[in-house]
Amino acid sequence: MNEVPKLIIFDLFDTILDKEWFNYDKLLDCLYDRYFGAFDRETLTEWASEFRHDNMLDRNTTNKETSFTDQLMYYEMKSGIKYPEEYESIEWELFRICRGEKVGRHVSEILDYLKSNGYTLAILSNSIFSSKCLTKYLESFGLSQYFDMIYSSADLKMRKPSPLVFNRVCTDFNVNPGDAWFIGNNREKDYQGAKNAGLKAVYYNRLGDECESHSITDLIELKTIMG
Repeated sequence: MNEVPKLIIFDLFDTILDKEWFNYDKLLDCLYDRYFGAFDRETLTEWASEFRHDNMLDRNTTNKETSFTDQLMYYEMKSGIKYPEEYESIEWELFRICRGEKVGRHVSEILDYLKSNGYTLAILSNSIFSSKCLTKYLESFGLSQYFDMIYSSADLKMRKPSPLVFNRVCTDFNVNPGDAWFIGNNREKDYQGAKNAGLKAVYYNRLGDECESHSITDLIELKTIMG
């Protein structure tokens, strides 16, 4: 990989941010306390299970994505209650309460290096939360300024490894897929998905297992790859 990329795209969770498992029960508790006290808590759990069954269980086979806003609208429809705030405001407030990631090892250093050397950077994340929400989250870590665009599957309505999402990012930047790199920690969704879409893929092999030749175990190794 000696070519100079015109665009470098990163995965977000467990690549830029060390992922904490999302506490969905805590999110439902917050929703219930704020908006659905007229019902019993089990009713909200049933609605959540219905939504998951109808919209989320086959995501890994269809690559189609739903969003947290879709869920909010579903609960509104089931309850007959109208939220007093905008969906975007509710999404961010609940996301902020229920997530607990930390910045990954050497992330700030490698982003400083890449940005100072003129590389164009983007994020492409599989997430039910919107790009606006993820941007605010990265702002809270002081990282959003490194990225020209932040993409979420929630907005694209498709998930990695679909080639459509990789190609959408490249199209937005007017870059041929072969001139773009993708760095991510998931072998199937990130590495293989990006390769199949025609991008140069780098597997962030956090666990150090046997893997493809284009892999790194620390993001700082991108300095060496770039020469």
